[in-house]
Amino acid sequence: MKYLCPNCRRVLYNRRLKNCGFCGAAIPEELRFTPQEIAVLDRERAVIEEFRQRRVIAEEAADGEFHDPKITPLFNL
Repeated sequence: MKYLCPNCRRVLYNRRLKNCGFCGAAIPEELRFTPQEIAVLDRERAVIEEFRQRRVIAEEAADGEFHDPKITPLFNL
């Protein structure tokens, strides 16, 4: 399902926001993530980040090279 701004009809690229990122109009509550949905997304992101950091550490141990997790591309997950 596409979530569109009721004012400018553009795709809502961040449903955490209270206002449209394009036109600034208020986004109705039913189109935004609930606090519970945000909490689930935040937990999922934390799990992914922890997995990524562990992978980087394992790679460093395996090849003896230094990998900075801040610059390791996310597409290498």
